[in-house]
Amino acid sequence: MTSLLRLLVPALVLAPSLRASAADFSDTSLGFRYADSIHDPAATGPDGRATDIGRRYWNLTHVDASAYGGNFLSVDWQMSNLAAPNRRGDEGMHEVYLIYRRTIDFGGWTGKTFGFGPVQSTTLVAGLDFANSNAAYEVRKRMLVIGPQFAFDVPRGFLKLALLAEKEYDHNGIVGRSENFDLTWAAESSWALPFHLGALPAQFEGYLNFYGPKGRDDFGHGTRTETLFHPRLMLDLGALAGHANRIWAGVGYEYWHNKFGVDHAITPGAIQNAALLELAVHL
Repeated sequence: MTSLLRLLVPALVLAPSLRASAADFSDTSLGFRYADSIHDPAATGPDGRATDIGRRYWNLTHVDASAYGGNFLSVDWQMSNLAAPNRRGDEGMHEVYLIYRRTIDFGGWTGKTFGFGPVQSTTLVAGLDFANSNAAYEVRKRMLVIGPQFAFDVPRGFLKLALLAEKEYDHNGIVGRSENFDLTWAAESSWALPFHLGALPAQFEGYLNFYGPKGRDDFGHGTRTETLFHPRLMLDLGALAGHANRIWAGVGYEYWHNKFGVDHAITPGAIQNAALLELAVHL
C-alpha cells in the first residue's frame, strides 16, 4: 500500500495544477437514474431470496480535458426504498458515492501520443472512489487506483481502457470494525459512440469494469472477481427544441456479478440485473 500511495498522491495533488487553465473541453451535467430491481448482497426477503430494491440516483458529473490531461468527477446521491433500510429501519438507505479520476498526458510535453496498433494514445490515470451510507453496514469505502489508460482509435466518440492497481478500505458496521482489503488489480473501460436515429442525435455509452479478488472480508468469506457492466442508449431530446447537447434521456441496463466482491454462490443478492431510466441535463 505504501508504494501505491507514493505513486498516487503526487498524481492527484500535483497534476491538477499542470496547465489546468488550458482545458480544451469542459462539461458539467446533472443527472437522474431510477431502477426498481436493484439487488444488494444479503438484502433478502422472508423466502431468503434477493429483494428487489427501488433506488433513485441523483448525479453531478464534471469532465474536462486538455493536451496535458483531464479530470473526471462523478457524485451520486442514492436514495433507496424500505427494501434497503437505513440503520434505524424507519426509512430507506441514503448513500453518497464519489468517483474521481485524473489523467496525465505526457504527450502534452513531448509531442508524442504513445500510441501503438489500435491504441491512439496512452496516459497515466490515478484516482479514488469514496462512499458513505447510513445503512446498518455503514459503508465507508475508500478505494485508490493508478495505472495506464489506453484511448483507442474510433471514428467518432471515444473508447478507453485503464489497467489499474487497486487498494480498498471499508467499514463493516455489522461486526463493528474497519476492513483493510488486499492490493489487487482492476480494469475500467468506458465508451461514448454517437450516431443518429433518423434526424435525432443519439449515443451508445457506458462502462465495463472488472475488479480482482481482494482477500477475505470481515465475515471470513473470500472475495471474488467483480464485474460491473452498465450500457445505456441516450437520445438528445434538447435537439428537438433547438438546444442540442442539453437534455439527454434514455434507458440503461446494469449487470453486477459478485457485487462489491461478494461471492454470489454464498450470499443472495450479489448478482444484479436492473433496467434503468436515465436523464442528464448539461449545464
